[in-house]
Amino acid sequence: MVDRKAGTKGKKAMVMQAILCVLCILIGAFYPTMVDWSKTAVERWAQSNGKSVEWQEARAYPFSPVSVVLIDDAFQLSIALCFVARKTGLRSLWSDKSLVLKMLPLGAIYAIGELLTLRSVQKGSGPVYVVIANMKLVVAALMSRAFFGRSVSMPWLHWFELVLISLAAAAYTLLEAGSLGTSWRWEGAWMALAKSSLVAFSSVFCEHTYKSNPFHLTLTLQAFWGLVTAVLLIAVSFSGLAFPSIAMELHDVDGGLSIFGGGSKHPLCASAAHAECERWLSRLRTTPEAGQYCNCLSARGWDTYTCFTVLADLSNAVSSALVFRQLSAVAKYVCRALSAVPMYVFYCAVGRIAFRFQTFAVVLYLCFQVSMYTKQRHQIAEVAAVKEEASWVKEYEAAAAHGSDKRS
Repeated sequence: MVDRKAGTKGKKAMVMQAILCVLCILIGAFYPTMVDWSKTAVERWAQSNGKSVEWQEARAYPFSPVSVVLIDDAFQLSIALCFVARKTGLRSLWSDKSLVLKMLPLGAIYAIGELLTLRSVQKGSGPVYVVIANMKLVVAALMSRAFFGRSVSMPWLHWFELVLISLAAAAYTLLEAGSLGTSWRWEGAWMALAKSSLVAFSSVFCEHTYKSNPFHLTLTLQAFWGLVTAVLLIAVSFSGLAFPSIAMELHDVDGGLSIFGGGSKHPLCASAAHAECERWLSRLRTTPEAGQYCNCLSARGWDTYTCFTVLADLSNAVSSALVFRQLSAVAKYVCRALSAVPMYVFYCAVGRIAFRFQTFAVVLYLCFQVSMYTKQRHQIAEVAAVKEEASWVKEYEAAAAHGSDKRS
């Protein structure tokens, strides 16, 4: 009877883990897809190769990415403060001063990571971002080895698996670049890799902060410092010290300061400034040097899809926190890696990208390799934990035996 109950409980736990894994996959695919779909404007420019000039265009954000990060972090902080006020009271946020300071770099990393995600999808695409995000395993392993040395050494087979993961991510990126041709921008891939590096850094050096402190307090402080970071980035940009493009993006079509009316630093395609640039280009007697000229945007400012992006990011943060608390570490990474498959299929189904069996095979292989690596690393950690526990028991028994001998 006991065995039957245990078996039933085990089956229920397996079903629940499967449901949570599906949710995890959907969460991993939903947010970057919504971000990609928010590119409702069209950027147009004259591309010169030094011999001829061709007009090209690509989908683009009508909004400023930093404005989305600012509003999203403000929403997250508001919800988190309401939750903390009901659970433990707002004073509990500041009761542990060391935790407040520890969460400062994590909040900054979170805000910068959000901005890098938006920039990555802006310059590239959702699938490219999701695929390159798996590089965090490689970066985390390299960081651990570099900073902690032999204490975190791995078998050579695991390093070989990380090389294969890197090659698969690189292969997918190159295939995507080849299929998009001149509209491909490498900035998207580099920013996705930068985001992966930030995630890897926080997991290597700061994961214990999340695990050893109350969950609701760490998330609230993360949102607080994330909002502070976004405000500081805007302030530094307007002061002229750094990041001038942020200040340029936070102006509307009339040149006034605006969070919701801002967008790309380029003028509207229907503006007099762009018309003048086109006339200048047409009057040139020789072809200009290789580069982009007369960039313009079809629309500027927030729209309905921008609001959906904020809601998607908010739901991603909340649902990820809830789901990941119930999933094991190995399941979390495997399920997130698998999100690349339904995302690629969806993009092909709606016509955003053309289905290519070679590219799809690379996506499948990457998911398989990430799953195998994560599972093996988890098994090694479990074996090490069992050995450590066994050695502790032996030492305890030896000490107890020695104590009884002395008493006799």
